[in-house]
Amino acid sequence: MKISGRTQLYGVVGDPVSHSLSPLIHNRWLQEQAIDAVYVPLRLSSPKASDDLQALRRSGFMGLNVTLPHKLDAAQAASERTDLVERIGAANTLVGRDNGDWIAHNTDVEGLDRALGHLNIKAVNKKPIVVIGAGGAARAASVTLERLGAIIRLINRTPERAEEMAGDLGISPEIGGLSDLQAFSEDAALIVNSASFGHSGSIELQLSPGEGRLFFDMSYGPAAQNGLQIASNAGWRAHDGLPMLVYQAAASFRLWFNCEPDVEDALVRCRSAVSLGA
Repeated sequence: MKISGRTQLYGVVGDPVSHSLSPLIHNRWLQEQAIDAVYVPLRLSSPKASDDLQALRRSGFMGLNVTLPHKLDAAQAASERTDLVERIGAANTLVGRDNGDWIAHNTDVEGLDRALGHLNIKAVNKKPIVVIGAGGAARAASVTLERLGAIIRLINRTPERAEEMAGDLGISPEIGGLSDLQAFSEDAALIVNSASFGHSGSIELQLSPGEGRLFFDMSYGPAAQNGLQIASNAGWRAHDGLPMLVYQAAASFRLWFNCEPDVEDALVRCRSAVSLGA
């Protein structure tokens, strides 16, 4: 990779972000497509992340992926938002405008939809699905599952925050705290964990016996391991969020460069990277 004064800047912003496989994904795609750009990780620990995201655009960044805990701030940092972002209130992809502003997109919805298809979860209509968390990722997951016709149950450490999220999204799920997870999961066809328990190092999940049902953690690598182990021990088929990561990345890449990257190769490379880092 050659970097010159004409090389365009892209990156992923989050806290933490050092674990991110997004640079591995995007820099290979940039090389394969012969695009003069570089993609870098940017740790942002700030109480005013929306201001900092705006500053990155003024500094020359042409596109950003945004991960926890800044997805809600990413929506606010943009001067233009898609209808999906307006509804969800969170963005994970920022596209640079010629006037120095951002357009906010959310590719998590497409990413989760395609990831569930990748795992052969094709029919959730009228089936109960548990979503753990109430942040930007949970908002995208809830909208995805609503579109698929699922009966959504929201679990969050602070149920009041889940109630606020449901109101913002215009949905009417059953809502509970972590102590309700076992009861909520008894007849659930699927559990989607969007919470960042693995990043904080603490996790308290009490699951009903899984009997081969699917537990999908939207995280991957070390951040997902505790939750995946608990789910596996309880008899759930536990899968991490690597497919979602790659599919949402591909959607972002299309928005930035209007071309289709090699998704299957990226999945293989990411799985290998996680295995080597284990």
